[in-house]
Order: sequence, then structure tokens, then C-alpha cells
Amino acid sequence: MPPDPAPRAAHVRARLLALSLVAVVLAGCPTFGRTPELDPTEHVPGEHHRLVPAARDALWPAMLGALADDGMRVARSDPARGTIVTHPVRHAAREAPRRFAEIADLGAARRAGLQHVSEFSVTYYLLLAAAPDGGTSLTIRSGIEAMDRRPTLFGAGVLDFLPTRVPVPSRGVVERELMRRLAGEMFSAEETLLLLGEPGVD
Repeated sequence: MPPDPAPRAAHVRARLLALSLVAVVLAGCPTFGRTPELDPTEHVPGEHHRLVPAARDALWPAMLGALADDGMRVARSDPARGTIVTHPVRHAAREAPRRFAEIADLGAARRAGLQHVSEFSVTYYLLLAAAPDGGTSLTIRSGIEAMDRRPTLFGAGVLDFLPTRVPVPSRGVVERELMRRLAGEMFSAEETLLLLGEPGVD
């Protein structure tokens, strides 16, 4: 007599419920452990760096104001360390896959098992450090997280509706774009040209 599949199905449902609860809890909590994006000694793929001819103390409030003007919400800021972290910027429109292909390392995404992108989010990390010439060293980094919201089969014919979340390295596109937008908010056109060079050229 074949085994009763009911206990196995109940076990699978209980496991899915537990995973869902864990996902909800983790979604509302800050990242645990070390954050390499905020470590100035680390190299993060896609990071973008500029020397800004303004003292850090003067640049700090201007930077926060420029982020707000750009529509960014700041999640955490530490003036003592010179670090700013934005809330994730979510991209869930129909053009999300095309945009994702422009900004993310697709090879790394495929190696991580990501086959489809339903949406993605970008968190920005800004590091400001005093430079020897009285200016400020500004580094912009990003954390890109791709999500596949398509249901997948999870044993015994049970569908798993938990989204697949995969961190993907940046190609440096969003960092350069944000640097240009912030410069445009904080400086005149002439100062921005001197800081960033010709449009589209880094």
C-alpha cells in the first residue's frame, strides 16, 4: 500500500509557512553582520570615485539636500564616519529587465541561478572622506538585489510563492548616473563640467 501523501504535504506547507515568516522578519530588519559597501578599505564592483573641491563639513549638508532633491530617502547617515545609506530604490515596471541588463553583471546573475527578473532594487552607499588638499573624497557604491516573483514547484506538487532574491554586482552605471545628478544639484554647470568632465565621459 503506497504511503499516505497527506503528512508529507502538511510538512511541506508548514515549512513554507516558516520560511515565509522568516522572510517577513528579515525584510524588516537591517542587514546583519559586516557591510563591505561601508568599508572604505574594500573594493566594491561598480564603485565610482571623485575628488570634490569642497570641505567635507560643508559638503555633508549639501549632499543630504541633493539626495532629497533627487527623490532619494536616506535610511542611515553617520556624520562621524562620513557614510550615507539610502532606502532601496525599487524598479518594478515592465522595463525592469531591460534596465537591469544595463546596470547589473548578468554573468554573475546567471551563475547565481537567476533566470528571470521580475523587479529589482538599488541601495546607494555614499562615503565622504577628507582629502589632503582640503577637498573631499566622494565614493558612491550600490547594492543591487534582483527578484524573481514567478512561483516555483517545491516538492509534492506544492507551489512556492516566495520570491527568489539574488544580490548582483553592479557594472557602475547607476553610480555614475547618481554622481552626475548630485553634482548637477550642488554645483553650477561650469563647476560640474570641471568635476565630471564631458558628459558621458569618465
